[in-house]
Amino acid sequence: MKAVSVRPVSVDGDGHQVVDVLLVSDSTPSPLPTTGEGIVGLGPNYVFAPFSVLYVVNTAATKLYIADESGHFVAQ
Repeated sequence: MKAVSVRPVSVDGDGHQVVDVLLVSDSTPSPLPTTGEGIVGLGPNYVFAPFSVLYVVNTAATKLYIADESGHFVAQ
């Protein structure tokens, strides 16, 4: 999985960098990411801003995930 676009938004109360991102993955990640750990272009101190996007570019049943108000990805 790679971060194609990263825009810093803020720093949360735990010191994590909140970022608005566009992520691309060749397969559906399981579990879905909650931080930038293991993502090329990010790191474990990054968390996702609302409306960040994860797109799966293969024949997966669900291709699009959008982050909710808490930064957790939800299938669309």
